[in-house]
Amino acid sequence: MATARDVADRAGTSTATVSYVFNNGPRPVAAATRQRVLEAAAELDYKPNAVARALSAGRSFSLGLLIPQVRNPFFGTLTEHLETVARAHGHLLLIGDSAGDPAQESAHIGSFIERKVDGVVLVSLLAEPAIRRFSSAGVPVVALHPVPDGVTVSTLSIDYVAAAEAAVDHLLSHGYKTLAVLTGPEDSPGTAQHRAGVERALQAHPKVTVRYQAGPVSRFAARDAVQAWFQQKRPPRAVYCATDEQAFGVLFAAWAAGLRVPEDVAVMGVDGTDECAVTIPPLASVRQPVEEIARRAVDVLLAAPDREAARVVLDYELVPRTSCGCSA
Repeated sequence: MATARDVADRAGTSTATVSYVFNNGPRPVAAATRQRVLEAAAELDYKPNAVARALSAGRSFSLGLLIPQVRNPFFGTLTEHLETVARAHGHLLLIGDSAGDPAQESAHIGSFIERKVDGVVLVSLLAEPAIRRFSSAGVPVVALHPVPDGVTVSTLSIDYVAAAEAAVDHLLSHGYKTLAVLTGPEDSPGTAQHRAGVERALQAHPKVTVRYQAGPVSRFAARDAVQAWFQQKRPPRAVYCATDEQAFGVLFAAWAAGLRVPEDVAVMGVDGTDECAVTIPPLASVRQPVEEIARRAVDVLLAAPDREAARVVLDYELVPRTSCGCSA
């Protein structure tokens, strides 16, 4: 098995330089020298000892990802991109799926802290307690959703208020007069922003009546939430969902009730996952730049530890499709 000394001999450098290359510091290495070291390592099939590397650098070379439900297509896609970016930076991605359970989320937080991860990408059920625990343990966090006022932590997200306003305004531009709104739980991050965006959109459509339903972010919960509405003589003419995951459940519930989409009920989601293009009918949605979110989240976490908390607002894209009433 090749050693750091073998790599150094082949590259014509010192073992310290080899260490600097694979630990990304603490001293800079010239680009040409770095390339020689990497080529020598590849020729010798050299793999640095992960434990020794961590002890030497004072880091675990691991990042945590805490999400509400990994089977949600948006979070599945986010996980894929984060894993790719983390690996490119020499880090292992550890995934904590809270499954919508605050107790399970709390257990994952404890595990990440115990394992001394170098940072956490957070999509929390209850943001403030999670952020407070990570902060007390000195673990950098980037939250992918709004955080309560006064909470000092890096955030990275689209403007949910503006996105909800744009989506609902587009949905109602088709002339629908009744609207139903599905969001996550009342106290979950982002719910207030979605509702604020809906209310702003309704100012341009004063004759529209609206009803709200908060609940778990699940296609099954969304299906159950709208079943009673869809059995009414006059069901809501349009439904705005805070996530694609919920919108998928609404599409199924409409089909089960014998309602046509969009002829009887129009549907709009948020996240813009690839699955939207293959639902029946194709789902209109607000697309989040998930690949950019993953890249920038890792950049924020691996920046200098004394760097000020970042507030990054990313662009979104409204993607009209058949489900909202637009032609294919």
